[in-house]
Amino acid sequence: MTARASTPHLSAVTSAELIPTKSWQASIELGFRAGKIRTDLVRSLHKGPLRVQRPFYPEDECCHVYLLHPPGGMVPGDALRVALNLDSGAHALLTTPSAGKVYRSDAAKTVQSQGVSAYVGSDACLEWLPQETIIFEGAEAELSNHFALHGNASLCAWDIVVLGRRASGECFSHGRCTQKIDVSRDGVLLLKERTEWLGGSRMLDAPWGMGGMSVSGTLFATLLCDQLMMDTLREGLAELVASRGWLPAEWGLSQKRDIFLARYLGNSPEQCRKGFIWLWSQLRPILNGRAACPPRIWNT
Repeated sequence: MTARASTPHLSAVTSAELIPTKSWQASIELGFRAGKIRTDLVRSLHKGPLRVQRPFYPEDECCHVYLLHPPGGMVPGDALRVALNLDSGAHALLTTPSAGKVYRSDAAKTVQSQGVSAYVGSDACLEWLPQETIIFEGAEAELSNHFALHGNASLCAWDIVVLGRRASGECFSHGRCTQKIDVSRDGVLLLKERTEWLGGSRMLDAPWGMGGMSVSGTLFATLLCDQLMMDTLREGLAELVASRGWLPAEWGLSQKRDIFLARYLGNSPEQCRKGFIWLWSQLRPILNGRAACPPRIWNT
């Protein structure tokens, strides 16, 4: 779908991306506008193997969109760029149908990068809820998450990183993965984080680092939770973990200025994702006044 909307605040397509290359320089730019009865996807501009299905409306006003990357993984030199523009009052929920994969790099350690940049207008709400990214041993991955909020815009997002493929007997003895997260409102920084995992480093096994775990997840939302709410969420999450008999893992909930943060450190991306979905279901009525409406793709 390609349509013309108001002048976009961000652009995923640059002249540099038009230079021929053996690797995929894929990008997609999506624009959302609040209509009389629902949010419409009014702009969809893509280059390379990034696509979206038609938008879904399981809860009327909110626009649900599935972001597709047909190759399924990234080889050396690949770059995936997603740019989202939400006009004032728009409400969009984006997810992915499957985990992303960053394959082993080459002898030159060529970087593989993927990132999302979003501008969220006043009264708008963005929910960016992708499935996990699996970093293969020997990959050189750079992951970036940039969200620029305007006025009273709201945001709920997460990023789940899996180091190696333990089910296949693969650890993360060499390679590199850098994760960046920043959230700002009207130009004022609310959250800025940078994490770097080096294959084979002490940090992967040290108690002050990954503690031998392979999955790291971060959920962040523009909410100010009081102590009662934090206690309720901690108790509910503990009950969920105990009732499901999940693998041992570290969960943490905290408040940093105007950002609510949830952390996961363990060995199961599926359990991390399910825990985050539960937290999202509790937070969503506070965030935008809507009950949780999980995308259908999560059930497949």
